[in-house]
Order: sequence, then C-alpha cells, then structure tokens
Amino acid sequence: MDVFEKIKKILDEKKLKYSVKVHEPVYTSKQAAKVRGDKLKQGAKAIIMKTAKGFVLVVLSAERKIDSKKLRKVLDSKKISFANLEELKIFALVPGSVPPFGSVLGLKTYVDKSLLENKEISFNAGSLTNSIMLNLKDYLAVENPIIEDFS
Repeated sequence: MDVFEKIKKILDEKKLKYSVKVHEPVYTSKQAAKVRGDKLKQGAKAIIMKTAKGFVLVVLSAERKIDSKKLRKVLDSKKISFANLEELKIFALVPGSVPPFGSVLGLKTYVDKSLLENKEISFNAGSLTNSIMLNLKDYLAVENPIIEDFS
C-alpha cells in the first residue's frame, strides 16, 4: 500500500470527511495552491528534517518559511537539515510529495502554530498528483502532532 492509500485508509477508518483532488504534477506549494484553487495559507507544507537523533516531520502553513534557529531549539538539535533525495526514497517519497502525516512514515510530527489559522488544510498526499483537503480539527485529532512556533 502506498503512502496515499495509507492516509486514505486512516481517514476512512475514522469516518472523516475529506476530499481528494487528482491534478497535474506539482512541485511547489504555490503550484499546488493554484491547481487546487486554494489559498496558499491553507496548504500544509510538510518537510522531513534530519537531526542528530534521526528524522522528524515538520508541518507549517505553505505561506510561511522555517525559522531554523527556532526549529533547532524546538527539536533540541544543534544541526538540522532537509532530507535529501536519497533520504526521501527511504520513505517512498520525492520532493513535493511529503504528506503532513509523520505517523504514516514512522516519524514524530511537529506542527507550526501558523497552520492553526485554517479551518481546512490541503496537502500533497504522498504523490505529486494527489491532494487531500481535510478539516484541520480532524487532522489534529488523527495525527496528534506536537504544536510549536518555528516559522
């Protein structure tokens, strides 16, 4: 089962309302918002980060950027870096396809408080051509992320 199917299975088992949009391949948050017809702010930008202790998933509003000083403090790690192409392959992902579900990837999930300004979030769901729109409260209930300020 691929990442997209795993996410759908979790949402279906919880009987949550969500929508799937199949679209042309997108590689950036701006491209994704445009093809989905969403506001950039609503996008849940998910990034796998490498720390001294291993990998974690960080999620923030697509209109924001990571503040590396804040994130190093949150993660209690002097050095952090973005997962590279080879490291993403470990999770069967490519750049632009990372979903905001660390639980599906076996990773701890950290959500920036900027995402909490939305009622609904949209995200690439393990592929460059499949997006999911989901109620933010449902996402938080299912994923149970650690909420911090790192953007």
